[in-house]
Amino acid sequence: MTQPNASVPESSLAREIFGPLGGIVAVGAAAGETVVPVGDFAAAHRAELDRLLSLVQEVGGFGDETMTIVDELGWHKTHDAIPFLAMWSGLIEPYPFDADDPAVIRRMVTMGADLQTVAFLHALIAAATTRPHADLARPSAVIAEALRLCCALLGDVTSPAVVFRAWRVARLAPVLQPDPNVPEDARARWREYAHRLEALLLNDL
Repeated sequence: MTQPNASVPESSLAREIFGPLGGIVAVGAAAGETVVPVGDFAAAHRAELDRLLSLVQEVGGFGDETMTIVDELGWHKTHDAIPFLAMWSGLIEPYPFDADDPAVIRRMVTMGADLQTVAFLHALIAAATTRPHADLARPSAVIAEALRLCCALLGDVTSPAVVFRAWRVARLAPVLQPDPNVPEDARARWREYAHRLEALLLNDL
């Protein structure tokens, strides 16, 4: 689990975000009525992805060199999304799976969407907590916009409010537990982000 820690290298914080973002793109490519190659999906949504990456860079305070990690990962390049769905969906279906069964693909898409959006949100907030934002209003708004864009890439599979509530249960609660290794001011930042995002996202049902 990503913990608030200012000593974490910038590249590591970025990779924690770019990984699930790649999963969201792959799941999005498989979520429509017709599965399309990941590269084609990324190209069709270039404007949204460019905006997403600019939001990620702002929240994390990442330098341009760190942002080039996206190109190194290659998740936006052309490949078939279907073989990777088992990984992105947390093996909700055993591998090999029946790729011709629409129910199997839909199950993997919905599970993958849930897992990757929650992981993306958590990693983005984790990066934000390490940055010296004097006022959390702006980074909170940026995080909310980034999550909305991710959900839009997935079509009608999930919503920002659903992702936020799942994140709050699965990821936030453990961070807020008393822990001598996590300073109280760090927990306070996580709590404030949660409160601000609640106000921004829970109407997105």
